[in-house]
Amino acid sequence: MKRAACKLAAALLALAALVLLGLFILNAVQGTQDRKMVAKMTEKMKTVCVGRLLIDVPETAEVTLTQASVDGFDITMRRESEAQFAARIALREAELKEKQNELGRKNLESARDVNVNGLAGRILIHGRERTYLIKNEQRVYSENVAIDGYAHKNGVSFDLISTGYDPKLVGNVARLIAQIEPRLQDEVPAQPGFCINGGFIRDPLTADQHESVTMFAGLPGHPDLGIVFSTLSGTKPDEGLIARDAKAEEQFPLFLRAAFSTLRKGERTLNGLPGEEVAFKAREANFAVTYSFRWEMQGKQDDVYAPVLTLELGAGRNPRAGGKPLQSSMSEVALLDLWDKISSSLRVRTASPPKQVAQAEPSLPPLGTHASAGDTCPQSGWWLCNQGGDGVGVLGGQRQFLKKGQRMPQALLLPPQTLWEKLKGIQPSYESKVATTWELVDKRSRPRTPSPVVLAPSSSTQGNAMTDQQHASSGGPAAPIGSYVKTGSPCPASGWWRCEDSQALDGTRWFAQGSFLPVATFKLPPRAFGKSAGPEVIQRRSQWQLVRYAQAPGPEPSAPDGGNNPEAPKSSA
Repeated sequence: MKRAACKLAAALLALAALVLLGLFILNAVQGTQDRKMVAKMTEKMKTVCVGRLLIDVPETAEVTLTQASVDGFDITMRRESEAQFAARIALREAELKEKQNELGRKNLESARDVNVNGLAGRILIHGRERTYLIKNEQRVYSENVAIDGYAHKNGVSFDLISTGYDPKLVGNVARLIAQIEPRLQDEVPAQPGFCINGGFIRDPLTADQHESVTMFAGLPGHPDLGIVFSTLSGTKPDEGLIARDAKAEEQFPLFLRAAFSTLRKGERTLNGLPGEEVAFKAREANFAVTYSFRWEMQGKQDDVYAPVLTLELGAGRNPRAGGKPLQSSMSEVALLDLWDKISSSLRVRTASPPKQVAQAEPSLPPLGTHASAGDTCPQSGWWLCNQGGDGVGVLGGQRQFLKKGQRMPQALLLPPQTLWEKLKGIQPSYESKVATTWELVDKRSRPRTPSPVVLAPSSSTQGNAMTDQQHASSGGPAAPIGSYVKTGSPCPASGWWRCEDSQALDGTRWFAQGSFLPVATFKLPPRAFGKSAGPEVIQRRSQWQLVRYAQAPGPEPSAPDGGNNPEAPKSSA
């Protein structure tokens, strides 16, 4: 009996050895075949531009770029005709007009066209809401708006959508639209900027605009396999991948740890990009073998070329069943080859600014250029205000002459007078909480005309004004050319000062050092107070900019780009 038992045991051991040998040979053959398959699959690769990075994937890979976001705007692309685009935006605008916002006011606050760099579209400001924070046991209120930006060019549309946006920064959407260019999916731009789905956002972009986008890629014949690559700028470095993986592993019970096998774990630099890599395989509860490969770079918060990067490759998940585990369609050696081929191609896209023609004249902003209140005016000319209308006037008119270099003004709005206000000679006025947007409609200028009214004088106290000798002994002027000083403040330097509000009647005036800068004077439209004759004016605080030092009121500085109170042109050039 013992001899028979020994023979049976020996036979079973021999059978087990044969089975193991067969499995080893089968795996070796399968691995060799899979490696040949991966080598053929990766023989031809295509380069994909993802944000500011490039990555190579198999030519047959199906690639999509999603979840693009810049400066708080979610950006999506769709292909449609110009007629389809116009109909879609008109429907959206009509829907917004029918609603009220949370404050019980009309929902759609502003709707204007945008036309820049061949992109035509519309910007809708709506959905104002009020929120608050508790600070020092008190409620601090703030208001937000929703912004819809739409642009279309050559059969490609871009939607820029944001909710909860600061009303003072609504001009950001117009500037962002002006930076967008459509591109082919496999096109790699030569200029510096950020690649999104079907498009490209030209620089300048800064890290605090938090640019981000994600790439998804799949391979035909391998539905269980997925490749994900994402980039996000402007975030603080977090705990590294290896440290997080170690903490997660410590929390696993022993029976789960036994189901995982680490393939790789350590630091890995990809073409100058320092990061960490973790790869493992797992035996799932249904006995399926799955694989996970991950590489991360924490980056730098203030560098758009060193964002947070995450590259993943997973195999053995059924996308049609919510990611349920299934047997990987590729072997371990094949997946390692594929992972190394793709990950080692990751690199920063080298780009250079467009070449400039030698001694070329700097290009001037075209008609249709937009700028918001607080921006520096890029071109002297006539600018159209987006506010006013429906009985609400704009001080100085909706078309105003603004000079290059001055700050774009916030429009002072003049609502219709009540009968009582007309009798009392009162003109109400207010400023919108939404930043005024201006559109350049005419580059022509007009000569200066004398002011039709007496302007507010500067005031001074005895002994405030300085003589030339005192001024020289004091070490020179207390303010550099270009300085801004508010109404009511002492003038820091004798000279010619230009009123910041171009629609003011003051223009450029001489003030002595030590005198107090006056209020600015504005002419109201005829019959604004219900009177039939005589110019009607109002005065309000403003800012003055120093344009030239002068100890005495000599000749006024010339202004070839326009006057201080020009008449508006009847038509644009």
